[in-house]
Amino acid sequence: MPVSLARTRRLAFVSLLLATAAPARAGEDLTLWSDGDSYLRPTLQVDSALFAEKNAWFGESRANAGDHVDTWGEFGAMPGLEGAFALGEHGTLRGRVSGVWTTTQFGLDVAGSNFDDRHPSSLTLEDAYVGWSSGDLFPALGKDAIDLSVGSQKYQVGTGFLFWDGGSDGGSERGGYWIGMRKAFQMTAIAKLKTGPFLGELVYLQPNDVPDSSTDIVGTNLEWTFSERAKVGGGYWYFADSDQFRRDGLDVFDVRGEVHPLDGLPGLVLSAELAYERNGSVNESWGGYTELGYGFDDVAWKPYLSVRYSSFTGDRGGDDQIEGFDPLYYGFHDWNTWYLGEIFGEFIGTNRNLDAYTVRLRTQPAESWTVSVVGLAFVLDEFATELQPRIGDPRVVAIEDKDLGYEADLTVDWAMNEHLTWSVVLAALFPGNGLEDATGGNSVWMHAMLYASLSF
Repeated sequence: MPVSLARTRRLAFVSLLLATAAPARAGEDLTLWSDGDSYLRPTLQVDSALFAEKNAWFGESRANAGDHVDTWGEFGAMPGLEGAFALGEHGTLRGRVSGVWTTTQFGLDVAGSNFDDRHPSSLTLEDAYVGWSSGDLFPALGKDAIDLSVGSQKYQVGTGFLFWDGGSDGGSERGGYWIGMRKAFQMTAIAKLKTGPFLGELVYLQPNDVPDSSTDIVGTNLEWTFSERAKVGGGYWYFADSDQFRRDGLDVFDVRGEVHPLDGLPGLVLSAELAYERNGSVNESWGGYTELGYGFDDVAWKPYLSVRYSSFTGDRGGDDQIEGFDPLYYGFHDWNTWYLGEIFGEFIGTNRNLDAYTVRLRTQPAESWTVSVVGLAFVLDEFATELQPRIGDPRVVAIEDKDLGYEADLTVDWAMNEHLTWSVVLAALFPGNGLEDATGGNSVWMHAMLYASLSF
């Protein structure tokens, strides 16, 4: 009996997953040339993920994603070449070029992003930049105090609340919706000054988004670190031009901080961030969070327990002004930061018109293992008339209850060696009346994911 094409694809993908997970030799060095601080080195990152859903979209996946969703897989590879050339007392030149190939296989992803082409794949440019760091050229400022770079590269601020992921993934053009390997902005110019406790940045950014929004951003970011007990930061970014109406002329202000306030309780930490967006009479919106946590570093498994409240404004209605928060280029810093919920935040909603309550217990049973249990509750900020997935156009709905639902996530990370990491996620999303109104389903959505990443 001949093997079906779908089964062949599935077996091929599993083979790729196993190849990704092949044990890597510790200390592997791919350097082609080195001379002191100068070097030339190829790099490689290979990511694979397998997904399984039960009762996707609360039993109504055909109505919400366009077809039945059961399993799917994603695979990606990022080959690169990077190097540096020491200029003696005049600092160091560096550069990097890389590409990203991603694909989605044997199924519709649960966001419905690959509905038009069930097997999308694409090879795109990722990094292509050159940079210079000052070395010991300005000894009063410190080593590498000044850093200048230009080209396609990452730009990330804080924990990724606003700026973390400058590239779009998923859809019928690129695939790889969840693994999200594209992070670099299409074009950047970044000037940094790092001296003592102070960090200052001036940036110009163009996102690598699909569809292309032709967005130009200029801004600044400042940070100050007070020993190990506190740090504060703030930034301002101006969207000088954009094809997206609400972003064209947008001003974004951001303040954030983290503090260990008590000498007698060294594990106690309080962190917060607040962002304000304004664009004349077009837009005025707010987003922010505050988190209280405690790390028991002297206890077995080093547990960290935290509670966090996040809030993002929604449209009030009744006028032409947009009050719904724009999460900009937020991204994955840690589980549930800043995709809130491994089901809800990844596949249903964005950080807009939402209040989220998060309780986290993170443990470290061994040096290479991290296990987290996270509980979340989701509430609308304002009554909604549309549901906006991370990819796709808004869908008209009538949500008449602000209680969206509750999610429980279990994540397990294993750093097998310095090159290979594994992650397992198990999640359940229990719909409230609001999500039942929006989707028409009422079953508990169950989600499982196996992920492997190999990097050199």
